[in-house]
Formats: sequence, C-alpha cells, structure tokens
Amino acid sequence: MRTIQDSAIAEKGLPDIQSNFYVSDEGNIYVGRGWDWANTYANQTLAVTFMGDYGRFRPSVKQLEGVQFLLAHAVANNYLEVDYKLVGQNQTKTTKSPGVNVYREIRKWPHFYGCGLDDEAPACGIELGMKPESWMGKQ
Repeated sequence: MRTIQDSAIAEKGLPDIQSNFYVSDEGNIYVGRGWDWANTYANQTLAVTFMGDYGRFRPSVKQLEGVQFLLAHAVANNYLEVDYKLVGQNQTKTTKSPGVNVYREIRKWPHFYGCGLDDEAPACGIELGMKPESWMGKQ
C-alpha cells in the first residue's frame, strides 16, 4: 500500500493515493482514501481497485468475494445507494484498467452499468450531471 501511495504522489503528482479501497488477491480489503474522502477519478463515486495485473491473470475467487463484500457493506451502511451503478474505469477513459479479466467478471454482476460502451449507450456519469469530458482523459 505504501508503494502505491508513493507512486501516486511521486510519479503522478497527486496529493495522496487514488482509490477509496484496494482489494488484494487474498481478498484483503485495504483502505485508501476510505469513505470520507473523494477519490481522484470523480466526485460522488466509490473507486475500488483490484490489486494485480488482470490483463494477464484472472482475479481470484477470494478477491471477487472481497469486492462484493465491500459493495454489500457499502449499501448496508448507506455509503452507496441500493441502486448504485457499477462501472469499469475503461468505460470512462482510454485505459486497460481494470483489466480484461476483471472486466469480464464485473460485467456479470447485477449492478453493472453499460454506459460508455458504444455510441448507443449513455455516457458514464450523465446521471450525476457530469459531462463525458469531466472524466480524466475522456474527450
């Protein structure tokens, strides 16, 4: 976690770590910015990072369960709305994140929202009053 934080500060010029939470391959949940601080991606969102390279590897069952537990906890404790929308970072900007293997999994989850997938789909964040160009790297 310290290496991730150091990279965000030194290499990306950010004031702190980027995501609210990070989930390891073992299913451990690490607090990044936590519940009370906005992540660096967009206000009114919760950023959860799968720790690992999921362009090459598949997320573990424990990791997927850890993320699902975190999301259920967030709903149960009013950190997320019951009807929240799940979006991959690759839907909001040109990036390989979260990795094809994670993306393949989360597309099956009940709250997955197909925004930004093609010209027919709504732009991600439109329901929050955001413009597509307000996402980092999205023109």
